[in-house]
Amino acid sequence: MDPKAPRQITYKLPARKRLVSGAEQFAKAVCVTYGPQGRLAILDRPHGLISTKDGVTVAREIDLPDPIENMACQVLKQACIKVNNEAGDGTTTAACLGAALLRESMVLVEGGFNPVLLARGMMEASREAIECVRSISRRTETKADLERVALIASNGDADLASKLAEAVMAVGKNGTVSIEDGKGVETKLEFKEGMEIDRGVCSTTFLGTQVERELPGPLVAVIAATLHSLDDVRDLMETASTFGGRELLLFADEVIGEALATMTLNDQKGIVRCVAVRAPGFHDKKVEHLGDIAALAGATLIDPRAGGQWTTWDPEWFGMLDKALVREKQTILWTVDEASDLIRERIEYITNQMPLCTSDYDRDRLNERRAALEGGLCVMQIGAYTEMELKEKRARVEDALGSIRAALTDGIVPGGGIAYLEASEGVRANIPEAATPEQGAGWRIVAEALRAPLRLLVGNAGKDGAYMVEHLLALRQTDDTGWLGWDALTDKVRNLGEGDLVVDPTKVVCSVIEAAVSAAATLITSEVTITGGAHG
Repeated sequence: MDPKAPRQITYKLPARKRLVSGAEQFAKAVCVTYGPQGRLAILDRPHGLISTKDGVTVAREIDLPDPIENMACQVLKQACIKVNNEAGDGTTTAACLGAALLRESMVLVEGGFNPVLLARGMMEASREAIECVRSISRRTETKADLERVALIASNGDADLASKLAEAVMAVGKNGTVSIEDGKGVETKLEFKEGMEIDRGVCSTTFLGTQVERELPGPLVAVIAATLHSLDDVRDLMETASTFGGRELLLFADEVIGEALATMTLNDQKGIVRCVAVRAPGFHDKKVEHLGDIAALAGATLIDPRAGGQWTTWDPEWFGMLDKALVREKQTILWTVDEASDLIRERIEYITNQMPLCTSDYDRDRLNERRAALEGGLCVMQIGAYTEMELKEKRARVEDALGSIRAALTDGIVPGGGIAYLEASEGVRANIPEAATPEQGAGWRIVAEALRAPLRLLVGNAGKDGAYMVEHLLALRQTDDTGWLGWDALTDKVRNLGEGDLVVDPTKVVCSVIEAAVSAAATLITSEVTITGGAHG
């Protein structure tokens, strides 16, 4: 791009047509992967070809040459990735629904409807749709249910689904399942004690160019304070350097300023390889979480409120772990075998604190901490014959694991596009009588677009999607369960909540609706695009 080139401004209809075209191209490429009879996409990457049915993997690859078309592509891509990050699955459905919403709404905008009022109606309708979905949701905690959730999300891989369900049931709702590349062709599970915390590195400099960093057998230091000066870390790092090249993992309230600069510089130069991680929790609760980590690693918690100091570091204060995996916003810790007694003592300590709680909130937080220590870790080592197969299989495992976690958290709804169809009928039946023409049209657009996932699923199986929608709506008149649908594997209409379940996690469906409507509303209310030249 020439930085001196003038910016190209495009208004109204010409801009909107190219936005719709960009969204359609993006959705078409992603949506071929949808459902058990969806097709593969082949991706040309610098290190070789990858074939995949994973929607988010395909979505991340797409950039369009036309700058205005690419704007819509990027908006939908961001919506899809947001759904995947929040709920673990649903990328393809978000692309399908987002494109359908944009297609329908742009027709009305071009016909003279006020896009702002239209978008407002769509947002209102999305909230109604989410309420409809939640009304047919049901809880699930059995291995069989979780296995069906994983089977659908992994595109019908029974072996992966079975192992994922086994792993999640073994570690529990608050345990952690970590995914690694295996060394053979068989996928294996390895169970260990450990914990996942929802905080990551104090600076992404510790990660370099990677999204995660593994520390084998690190020394662990735990300090319940904010470290900011050279004196805060100098003796700590000098002492760590005497342990034969072992990496240092520091947990603290925060590491900033000169202390952070010292650690990152030493790490980059390889003088003392180290990583600093923020303490989980908030305010005065951080010290309790740090106490849990100290117990897990066999380290001494240094707390200034209890008279602790750390400018002169005693080697006995170090703990150790079997392994740690650090990311920007997450850290996973594997314990050594010798830590079992300390973990049990910490669990007992937390249990004894519960009768002293004066609020349900505090009691719930203690329960969460205890469950995190009790849950343990499972490492799922993915086996494959080739590098291409390994990458494709790992992407499906990540999707399926996200779906299982979402199902455990918020329950399940009928799959196969039926939850969206039920939401469509709920929206259509509840259009406000006092709505303006534009707002009412926004509700109807959402109601119609929510039929698109079912049409796509049936269409990818080589059948008439529009006919199936009408057929199921007719049958719905005599079935009020909300679970009657079409099973793509058996080509039969049945209750999807009985026998071999066909289900989606409630969280995934709600996230898809919210993200797709938000993306479409952003695009239809865009009156002008500015492309080319230098960015101001």
